[in-house]
Amino acid sequence: MAIDLDAVMAEVRERVQAKRASGAYGPDVDAALRAPLPGGPAALIDDLHDPLGSLAGLLAQPVEYDLRSRKRYVGRAITAARRVVIGLVRWWINAISERQERVNRLVAAALQEQSARPAPQFDARLARLEREFQERKGAEVAANLHSVYFAARFSGDEPVIRAQSERFLELFQGRRRVLDLGSGRGTFLELARDHGIGAYGVDLDHRMVEEARSRGFECVESDALAHLRSLEQGSVDGLYARHIAEHVLPGELVDLLRECRRVLAAGAPVVMLTPNVATLTVGAHTFWLDPSHRRPIPPELFRFYLEVEGFREVDVRSFEPSELRLSEDVPEGAQLDNVRLLNETLFGMRDYAVIGRQP
Repeated sequence: MAIDLDAVMAEVRERVQAKRASGAYGPDVDAALRAPLPGGPAALIDDLHDPLGSLAGLLAQPVEYDLRSRKRYVGRAITAARRVVIGLVRWWINAISERQERVNRLVAAALQEQSARPAPQFDARLARLEREFQERKGAEVAANLHSVYFAARFSGDEPVIRAQSERFLELFQGRRRVLDLGSGRGTFLELARDHGIGAYGVDLDHRMVEEARSRGFECVESDALAHLRSLEQGSVDGLYARHIAEHVLPGELVDLLRECRRVLAAGAPVVMLTPNVATLTVGAHTFWLDPSHRRPIPPELFRFYLEVEGFREVDVRSFEPSELRLSEDVPEGAQLDNVRLLNETLFGMRDYAVIGRQP
């Protein structure tokens, strides 16, 4: 009985492909199936699954044609005639092949040039998307708001900012290169200089940077994360950041902490201040007075951020008690306990700092 070899090979290929798709073969077996056989391509190669491999194997196969004629008497003449005709055809085909090869090179070069230089409509669309993205980012934080007027109305008074920064100066005593992220007018930088601490600032606001420089402080105009990424490993021995974390998204804050871990020297302290949203009058009201605030950060979460990123001796300190409180001049017992709970929940500390150390 005659065997249809093509049908058998087709069935074998189908079974092999089914097993490969199901993951029955490991990487070694799959690589063996793709390996070319001596003198030709792999026997079980899937042309559509691996077109480049199939094309390479096909181009490597020589074209064989037996031009000998075995007819009696005229066989030699036919063979000689075939040699002449094939020689002429080969010359003609070589000329066409050379022309096609030149066309192929030109097409490939044109495609590469086109990929490097997108069509004008794509450039216009990309420019529009980038413009809309920047406009959306600005709209989310009211970037067009007059910052001078906003600072005059809602930013903390200089004595308050100074008093808050003084709480943490002892952590930076003896340090020579402390980085103040979001240095503003240079309040912390001034305190550091007065206490013999070497420090410099980074701020995104050009006016703030110019004012800090006019007061004799070293200050860099840059985005906080971009500046951290530009620093060498272990190049700063302390980091202070007052009211920066709430202005970035959670993923950006994690990236910022990881860069802090990279650039801080061994044992260096990190101090980051932020509004205490555990106090409900802060989390539900005063936090949102600044339209550039992105996300409130509960103290437990900020502590976790530092711990999971590898900082040691992580601690949370709350400060700035609320001015408005319920009177606790009530009888002892459940009534006083309830008033104290309301005061702690509604009118507790307005700010907190999370503190950690580089291992």
